[in-house]
Amino acid sequence: MNKKNFVFYACFFLLVAFAFFLRLYRLDERVFHHDEAAVGHFTYKLFAENIYNYDPAFHGPFMYYATTEIFKWIGDSVYSARLLPAILGSAILFFLIPLRKYLREKGIIIAAFFLAFSPSFLYYSRFYREDIFISFFSMLLFVCSIKFAENYSIKKIALKRYVKKIIYLSIGALSLATLAALKENAYVSMALIGFFLFLLFIKNNYHKRSFEKIKVFDTGSLILIAEVLLFIFLFIIFFSMYYSGHFLDLHAIKQAFMKAVTHWYEMHSIERMAGPFFFYLPIMALYELPIFIFGIMGIVHYGGIQKKNEKILILSLIYWLILSSMYYLRHIYPDYGRFLPITYIPAPVIIFLPLLIFAIITVLRSNYIFISFLIYWTITNFLAYSYIQEKVPWLVLNPLLPLSIIAALYLSEIHSRMNFRFRNGIIAIGLIIITATFFIYSSVGLNYYRYTDPAEPLIQAAQPPQKFSILIWKINDISSQYQGNSTDIQITDGEVETQFLWYLRHFNSVHWRVKVNSTLNAPLILAHDEDGNESDVITIKRNLRTDYDRLDSSKMSWYWFKPSDITLDYILFRKMDRAPSEYRVVLFSKPKT
Repeated sequence: MNKKNFVFYACFFLLVAFAFFLRLYRLDERVFHHDEAAVGHFTYKLFAENIYNYDPAFHGPFMYYATTEIFKWIGDSVYSARLLPAILGSAILFFLIPLRKYLREKGIIIAAFFLAFSPSFLYYSRFYREDIFISFFSMLLFVCSIKFAENYSIKKIALKRYVKKIIYLSIGALSLATLAALKENAYVSMALIGFFLFLLFIKNNYHKRSFEKIKVFDTGSLILIAEVLLFIFLFIIFFSMYYSGHFLDLHAIKQAFMKAVTHWYEMHSIERMAGPFFFYLPIMALYELPIFIFGIMGIVHYGGIQKKNEKILILSLIYWLILSSMYYLRHIYPDYGRFLPITYIPAPVIIFLPLLIFAIITVLRSNYIFISFLIYWTITNFLAYSYIQEKVPWLVLNPLLPLSIIAALYLSEIHSRMNFRFRNGIIAIGLIIITATFFIYSSVGLNYYRYTDPAEPLIQAAQPPQKFSILIWKINDISSQYQGNSTDIQITDGEVETQFLWYLRHFNSVHWRVKVNSTLNAPLILAHDEDGNESDVITIKRNLRTDYDRLDSSKMSWYWFKPSDITLDYILFRKMDRAPSEYRVVLFSKPKT
């Protein structure tokens, strides 16, 4: 190993060490989010009772079975539930090494820095949900695809290389099946990958040449067809094993697929978690500033706007100007607005249409498949999740992953050309330092100081405040004075079940949905606190004995953001001019001592 390689590997593994440390440090300090508690409860049921039924509302089986194995080794806890996401979120960095041919040493180091310190990747690596799993297996599938393509491009292939091809193909099929067994947005990824392959098919005229080669029994074409069929066959086998435990259960495959598609089409139709078409843009701008800025610059640079696509940029600007005029006219003359196309076409579709065209043209025109796919991957993921009416912050990881690689590639290129004796070089390095500093500052603030602050947009409203941990401690403390895990607990509020199904999983005498006017005499009573003279808490307090203590808490808190909230104080310190709204809960406890 020469000196240059030593410096590269030393820097890379230092970043890997940082990634693991940042993800494992104080991993269980933050109380479980609502979604973490839900999937944690189902994981515990699988662990304790060996019961699991696929429900697309709580996603696929892989994470549950994998975490159950962790529970068997080190027990069921908040830490052990989050351990696998933390490990996989750190291990993503290792997939950059096989991309060394494309990113070079500088690009790998910059990409590793982005993935290690990214506020979004770090936060969701410390979060028991499927999304960091999705990023890990998406990256694995990407690497396997590249390595398979590299070996496929070699005309005379030795047996050793062919074995490698089959290994990459098999791992790729397993990765894709695992994505489908994690979360239903894997089907979005499959559709986008399929469309990309279709564009490549058109770009290289395979639709003409393939049939001719098949007619003359061209060995290479027949082998490729056999490999595609093998990939599909392996995918079906792995998918079947995940959802049924059987080698090839076509009924289980069909049932799982139909349940997933039906459920999420319904969620999109009713707009369960609706949001504006630009939902993910401010999240990336606020948290991922260097990735956002240099990623967009990289897309513009590698997309060829400067050389070939000037007309696309001009036409896009004209298009957006016309759209702006339409929205203005509809606002001024609402009666005539119904005749405009913007009334009937969803905003993400009509507004971001030029981006889709740009992504397609980039694939068709570019001779550099690696970067053209990254651009396509970023833009189409962004467009897909901007359109789907299930706007949740963790989905930002889908476009952010390829955008991080584009930003790293572009930064490594401009760094090589940077001349500090000229003004442009000084401005560039200044921009890099400022954005990188804000990037780390945002990440540390979010993940280690404000990790339950509802003013952080990356935190969904279903996150309980940290004071919720005091309530859990109180329950354990009072129960230890009675019958331990057999202590009676009465819960009158059905809306808190999700959170407490996890935190009270070891208690065997919990009475759910108890009527407020019934006899409430358990050592621990939990109720919803709401405004009004006849709230549950007031009714319970009126009927309780005087030897009960009261502890106020809340199961979630949130802000309804306004444009006026976005101030410098907010951007730097997340300061708001009002207290958050809360779903308040009260614990009545009767201590013996």
